[in-house]
Amino acid sequence: MIGTRRSRMALVVMLLGTAAAQAGVERVVGLDEVPAALRERAARLLPGAHFVTANTETEADGTVIYELQGRLADGRGVEVDLFANGEVEEFEIEFTAALVPDAVLQAVAARYPGFQPSLIEATHSETKKVIGYEFLGELDGQEVDLDVSADGRRIELADR
Repeated sequence: MIGTRRSRMALVVMLLGTAAAQAGVERVVGLDEVPAALRERAARLLPGAHFVTANTETEADGTVIYELQGRLADGRGVEVDLFANGEVEEFEIEFTAALVPDAVLQAVAARYPGFQPSLIEATHSETKKVIGYEFLGELDGQEVDLDVSADGRRIELADR
């Protein structure tokens, strides 16, 4: 019995460790710790954005991604994710429901009736094309995080 319990515990520890490694390890850093070339790259990508916080995320393969958070001139939140070489992984901008295509909103409502979004972020590629949405909100008293494709055809519960 004890051996079985230890085996189960070892499995749980291994699975948790694997999940943490897949999710990446985040570390809050000062903006001054973000290389100047990356801060300049983010500013060129989103002119007028004011970046105020940053963190790094180290992926399981050792890749480091710099994440710069701030606000656009109109007050919407923004995050730019950059690789150390300056390549843009993606960037996210807060959207209101009015900025999201009706087909996407209808797909979310059909899949999750009663879902009430409190935050919507549009994920963009370097070319500024919307490649997806993240909906945070509540459903049946539970906090829900949905990843939705740009066309609304794929909707997945996101890891929190």
